[in-house]
Amino acid sequence: MHPVALLGLAVMVVNDWVLKPRFGPSVWTGKLSDLGGLLAAPLFLTAFIGLVLLLFRAKDPHLTHRRLVLAITATGVVFAAIKLSADAAAAFVAVISVVRPAEVYLDRTDLLCLPILGIAYWIGRDELRRLGR
Repeated sequence: MHPVALLGLAVMVVNDWVLKPRFGPSVWTGKLSDLGGLLAAPLFLTAFIGLVLLLFRAKDPHLTHRRLVLAITATGVVFAAIKLSADAAAAFVAVISVVRPAEVYLDRTDLLCLPILGIAYWIGRDELRRLGR
């Protein structure tokens, strides 16, 4: 629960639940969602995997470098697919819409947000160092 990851999640939530409904979708609100989601998603994914492993006692639930890299890679690949493929976007919307209505706009320029995954990696590496792993 690194403060920067929580900030990314907060930016995404405020943007999607307050700014977009009030001001409508735009280049700015779209990029804010992308940046916040890309920052928070891999970190929450690693935490979710750890929780599942803990519940099923299958493996060590603690964060590993491998899990961090896989989560960041998966996040980047899924994000790129959603932004480049109408089929991937439709599948993503179908899953997300279980929680709340969602829309995805295909936009290759959103791929410019992918470097923020480096900050997610930095946060994960910081946590690994803190845990002595």
